[in-house]
Amino acid sequence: MKINLFEESIFIGNIDAAKINLKTKDFFKTWDSETSSSYASFNELDEESVKYLLEIIAKLLKEKIEQGFKLDLIKIWQNNYLQNDFQEKHTHPHSHFSFVIYKKTKESKTVFFNPAEHLIQSFYDINFLENTNFFQLKFEPKCRENQIVVFPSYLEHMVKKHDDSTTISGNLKLEII
Repeated sequence: MKINLFEESIFIGNIDAAKINLKTKDFFKTWDSETSSSYASFNELDEESVKYLLEIIAKLLKEKIEQGFKLDLIKIWQNNYLQNDFQEKHTHPHSHFSFVIYKKTKESKTVFFNPAEHLIQSFYDINFLENTNFFQLKFEPKCRENQIVVFPSYLEHMVKKHDDSTTISGNLKLEII
């Protein structure tokens, strides 16, 4: 008998990125990666966009969360990836779930890491890890333009180098009702 213990869930769905009317003011080279982002600037969604976005995300989360819940969008921003831009490993503190909308992309370059990655690597040699599929240390979703990935905010992730892509990212709080 196999039991999946301590499962990590992410959710992938379709979204019409054109319905996300994000108003931004300025883009700055942000984080160590110096990715062009509106993160530290003015970002605002109209009421219709918020409603649409939260409906899409709620539908995805209902696959796992059986109780009633309410979502609050607490932060949203846009990243513009130019030639060889990337995003270093990070999490999204002070939120419960986060998301990435692939507004313009040839292929997604997001990589998620197993929360026990460092512990696993300290117990097993690289030969074992590379030659077995016993532990999945990372996951790279194959998302395309007009898709969204929703994930627990504590899940460490990064974006590999790529060119000419636009994503909209954000953070959510979830309240069980």
